Amino acid sequence: MGRTVIVSNRVALPGAQRPGGLAIALLAALRESRGLWFGWSGRCGAASEVPQRCRDGGIDYATLDLSPDDVRDYYRGFGNRVLWPLLHSRVDLVDYARGCRD
Repeated sequence: MGRTVIVSNRVALPGAQRPGGLAIALLAALRESRGLWFGWSGRCGAASEVPQRCRDGGIDYATLDLSPDDVRDYYRGFGNRVLWPLLHSRVDLVDYARGCRD
């Protein structure tokens, strides 16, 4: 089996709470293939251009911090108001507004 690489909006970093079964299932697959999980660290501040890397339990983590504007516009905006509903078959919840609203 090849190496599993997961790219997601947020990464369940070692030692952080991992709510829900999805993160647990992903961790099992990543451990088995000595995988890589790439995404947002969950931290908001100065946006990072180079991923911060760590290794834990045979899994490599590569994360980026986001700026407050990135969190507002992408994560809370496009990611939560468009991508999540669309990819969960809830097109009735998709926010079709062009601009960002808080």
